[in-house]
Amino acid sequence: MTRATFPSRLLDGFGLVCALGAVLSLLYYWDPTRTAFKRLMPGGDARFEHIPADTASLPVSEWVTIRDAADVRDRRGRLLTRIFGAPTLPRDLMPQRVVRHIEKNPGKHHTCLSPTGPAVVHLLSRMDTIIMRALACEAAYYRRWRNLAGIDELTGYLVKDWYPYSIAYFRPKRGNGRLILYQQGLAATYHDQHRMIEGWVGEGYTVAALNMPGYGDNTCYDQRRYCRGTLMDARFGTKLAMAFLPPVVAVNYAMAEQRFRQIAMIGVSSGAWVTLVSAAIDPRIGVSFPVAGVLPLAMLKGKEESAREIVEGLTDIAGVLDLAVMGADRSGRRQVQIFNRYDRCCFYGPRAAVLAPLLAEAARKLGGRHQVLFDETHARHKISRWAADRIMEAVNGSGTAAP
Repeated sequence: MTRATFPSRLLDGFGLVCALGAVLSLLYYWDPTRTAFKRLMPGGDARFEHIPADTASLPVSEWVTIRDAADVRDRRGRLLTRIFGAPTLPRDLMPQRVVRHIEKNPGKHHTCLSPTGPAVVHLLSRMDTIIMRALACEAAYYRRWRNLAGIDELTGYLVKDWYPYSIAYFRPKRGNGRLILYQQGLAATYHDQHRMIEGWVGEGYTVAALNMPGYGDNTCYDQRRYCRGTLMDARFGTKLAMAFLPPVVAVNYAMAEQRFRQIAMIGVSSGAWVTLVSAAIDPRIGVSFPVAGVLPLAMLKGKEESAREIVEGLTDIAGVLDLAVMGADRSGRRQVQIFNRYDRCCFYGPRAAVLAPLLAEAARKLGGRHQVLFDETHARHKISRWAADRIMEAVNGSGTAAP
């Protein structure tokens, strides 16, 4: 038997280290083991399994102040006035520009910051390119989706030289008469959810995908394309309108294109807060899903505090719980809030359990339905497969409260 040379022993050792690293990475990042790590970590029991004493002592029963339909009408009118300058929803407001079939002409009218495509963008791009991924640069990767008829880009100008809005409108070849608004949160764009959106389109859903202000195409980094058109009415150039006008425009455009028997809105993280308000002010949204996102302001901790500014200026009219009730204010309207119990970022633990019966009862009195669900399948800040399945059950009119 020949004696192993030093280089071969070195390679063997390197291979062993790589193998051990791969196993440890799998154990750490695999959802079941990652969840177990979170539960077993020091303080994990108090963080993820029990309602904190300072939460349990809060006067949450006093925070639901919507009692009847008259309260809903009054608060809705006041919210609309605060956001849009008038007590009625701007149902006639349409996008200022529509680019049809943007997937067939990718990149011709846009400076692409991250032209690498969805499969490798996170590996090859800087953070600024990840959060500013442009639809015109990504759409070519979507044009072979099953059942996709085309992608329209809907744009408008809200604030000169800074914030436009852009909505990706995915049209299926064979539609099922249901529209989904998907609102992405911060530190990402809806392109990061391309597999989920592809699945919806494949099943016949029309999808309007939106980013937060300053993300994706919602910024003026490309002066050749954006922020040179006529500004919309000055009342829409406010911080509140920048967040809450695009979902209204998306519904207006969709309903002008065809009739829908169901309109749903799904938002994750900061997008959950936009979803909460949008469902409260727009009764055309029949079912809404704030995911990994919303708690009363007095219950926010750490990183969660960054969400406060999204609803600043509104909670004196309707608090977070009232906004939730307004999203399920009549027969046929439903809101399902989903919390990631072991979330590594925010809105973790069972804190929302103290709110569930209050919200359910307040919505029931108005004829609607409200549920709080806890996702225990992972320890990330995301919409999991489990949550996506619960969402689609509710969108399709089935599904009850799950474990």
